[in-house]
Amino acid sequence: MRKPEVSDMTPSVNGGEGEVRAFLESLTGPSRGNVNWLVDNALTVSVGDGRVLSIRPKDDLPPHDNDIATLQWADDSYTIAASVGRNVWVNGQKASAASLRHGDMIEFGEKGPMSRYRLCDHSFPAHHTVEDILSDAYAYTRTSRRPFAKKMSGALRDSGRRLASQTTILFRITVLATLLVIAGFGYLLYQNDRRLADSIEQESRKIEAVAVMLAQTREDALTPDDLFSLRDAFENQVLSTERRLGTLEQRAGAPTRVMAASTRSVAFLQGAYGLRHVESGKILRHVLGPNGENLKTPFGQPWIEPDGTGEPAEFQFTGTGFLIAGVPLMATNRHVALPWTSGNREKALSDAGLEPEMLRLLAYLPDQTEPIEARLLRFSEAADLAILEVEPSRVQELGIPLADTKSRVGEELYLLGYPTGLKALIAQAGPGFLEGLEADGTLNFWSIASRLSTQSKIHPLASRGIVARTSESAIVYDAETTTGGSGGPVLNRRGEVVAINAAILPEFGGSNIGVPVSHLRVLLGEVESQ
Repeated sequence: MRKPEVSDMTPSVNGGEGEVRAFLESLTGPSRGNVNWLVDNALTVSVGDGRVLSIRPKDDLPPHDNDIATLQWADDSYTIAASVGRNVWVNGQKASAASLRHGDMIEFGEKGPMSRYRLCDHSFPAHHTVEDILSDAYAYTRTSRRPFAKKMSGALRDSGRRLASQTTILFRITVLATLLVIAGFGYLLYQNDRRLADSIEQESRKIEAVAVMLAQTREDALTPDDLFSLRDAFENQVLSTERRLGTLEQRAGAPTRVMAASTRSVAFLQGAYGLRHVESGKILRHVLGPNGENLKTPFGQPWIEPDGTGEPAEFQFTGTGFLIAGVPLMATNRHVALPWTSGNREKALSDAGLEPEMLRLLAYLPDQTEPIEARLLRFSEAADLAILEVEPSRVQELGIPLADTKSRVGEELYLLGYPTGLKALIAQAGPGFLEGLEADGTLNFWSIASRLSTQSKIHPLASRGIVARTSESAIVYDAETTTGGSGGPVLNRRGEVVAINAAILPEFGGSNIGVPVSHLRVLLGEVESQ
């Protein structure tokens, strides 16, 4: 019997013989998706060798070996009867004969196809409803005798095919639009997850970078334990700067006038820098609590954010600089003027999306009660050197001359600087100054330096050493110093600068490295040519 096209799915409306009464829709086998119309009162159902379902009027041809059942119209429905020696299952139950109801699932033979039986009210829809398609899939999985995995995969495959080909155009467009929306949401969620992951990674890098900066700040900060240690040092009769300089001059035979002139030009540098969030352009500030206090993270670190409402977060540092004779300029190390360039800090900040920015840089000179504002003028890419600009009126008649000759191995040198920063200055200031700090209960980084300056208690420490090795890029000597002494002048016996103290080499018995003064002359030449 010919399979009607969609355009054939409107039967005769005249009733009687030839009128469409029902149809069988094949759900499995090679005939999957085909519709067999049931018109005559008596029909014979056959299944060929290829499991193809076919239906013919019962009287058209004599019985055939492929015949599997007959259909007989009675009481507004068909009755199915299995042929002799053949098996038919209706809704999963083996039946020799059964009256069919709308929606029954019929399986023809042991390996035959499965079909859905539907009554027809003289019309057949050009499209199936989603409910019909899903109902067919459910009925198939419930009644099929195939292995579970096979019938499940068959049901899903057939349902998908029918939803794509047998539903209305509007439904298909709606489903496609829904899938596109879901895919769009999925993509947005993916992008959001990526952004969140990047944000978390950026935040962790920021925390790591800030922790590194805070570690350096803690080295320069004062704690109650530091004051206690300083008190012990006073009880052990710590030498003052004047006594140390006097001893040095007696041992070295250096003229007192030269050493005194050099000391007056050696500055204690005190500064702080902040971090600017590159993306927002905002500087990191403290996050304040309800009472205006600076909050901390669960890890005990200051809580700082670009949108914080407190003061900018300060990363404090100290160092040494010295005035250059003949020009109102101050020399120091690059890693003092740009403290975030030490080690891998600059890369850590860049990876965290942060950019350092100097907030404040002050230079305290001996015998001057007020600090001088300093500003980075130029730094060397090749050597650890920087030149600071200061107010000319404050440095008149000050400065240390630069040596014209190179240092030689075995030559005696003198190193001036402020090792250990504020701690050494408080130690030099004496027990009375310490008692005043304890009475006031203040350990503020800025106010302590200001108080020392006001009381004329800022003076560099001096040490003596011997040149161990020289080269075009470095001078190695054993003059004692430590953190905070970086940027100090290394002098010969004539009071001339032969090097700028740059680094400590504890693995070589406390040796230090200085940058030869020739590199400073090159940097000064670049400044003059600007």
